[in-house]
Amino acid sequence: MLNADVTVDRRDFPVRVTLQVADGERVALFGPSGAGKTTVLEAIAGLVPLGAGRVEVAGRVLASGDAPATSLPPWRRRVGLLRQDPGLFPHLTVRDNLLYARSARKEELASLAASLGIDALLGEMPARLSGGQRHRVALGRLLLAHCDVLLLDEPFASLDAALRRALTGLVADLTAERAIPSVLVTHQLADAQAFAGRLAVIDRGQVLQQGAPDEVVLRPASRRVAELLGYLGFVPVAGRNAGGMVAGVHPDRVITGSHPERGLAVTGAVTAARPSGAGWEADVLVEGAAVTCRLPGRPDGATLSLTILDPPCFGPGGQALQSPANGDWTWHDFHVQSLDDY
Repeated sequence: MLNADVTVDRRDFPVRVTLQVADGERVALFGPSGAGKTTVLEAIAGLVPLGAGRVEVAGRVLASGDAPATSLPPWRRRVGLLRQDPGLFPHLTVRDNLLYARSARKEELASLAASLGIDALLGEMPARLSGGQRHRVALGRLLLAHCDVLLLDEPFASLDAALRRALTGLVADLTAERAIPSVLVTHQLADAQAFAGRLAVIDRGQVLQQGAPDEVVLRPASRRVAELLGYLGFVPVAGRNAGGMVAGVHPDRVITGSHPERGLAVTGAVTAARPSGAGWEADVLVEGAAVTCRLPGRPDGATLSLTILDPPCFGPGGQALQSPANGDWTWHDFHVQSLDDY
């Protein structure tokens, strides 16, 4: 199990994050570039000193900011860190790269190489491998080293989407099978959702919200969390008990037509439309509020009748309010209000 209470004083802002990751559990640290995600991993791995706090893995104290301060060097921590650069030794074959760790056991090599899909490449040199193959070898080397925890710092960010999904799923399966606590750092929400059983949203060195990925995405705890999770627009609403709240609009949680029993029904003017995957993405102006939604077909006409499905609601201070779908009132009680009145 990983217990990390990390405080690192950076020049721009302090990073203060507490994580508990059970054996076999997968946690994703999700947030924008520069939020402090990599700093957390580097503090756990011993590449950045703790300003305060404590890091324990499998019952061993790796670092402590309490007097007397202690810090094991990275090579004694048994923490595996996988980055975008696989870091293979160019002069060693795939087999020798895999067996480089002292704790690696040759009898494990064949089964792990087969699981990783690199069993036919053991005699190859790294220069002859594709990017995906190099990452598989780097992952295998860490697993053969019997690390107590696996840290993933956007290792597949440079790969195409399909290969990134495949490798992310492979890592998730292998770490669960071997009961290794693992932490993935990413600014791609789809990667975080595919990998993790728990999502932690981080911004400017602070975890703003954590929980099951679907719960966090559908019920963000604040407007800032919603913005980080891809909500594109906030529509002011008014009515009984509304209290000046706004409803968050996620592009994937909008349907055409008026269905007040399913969410907030609105009408807006289409300002732009463009192809997006198998459908269309439309920018719509709803009483002064700009929102973006993804639709199955190209918008027909200058105006659209839309329903925002069970949207999260936020008060004037940006904190989440109880959703009308789960409260004593329904969306029938509300109507769109001008931004000028908010």
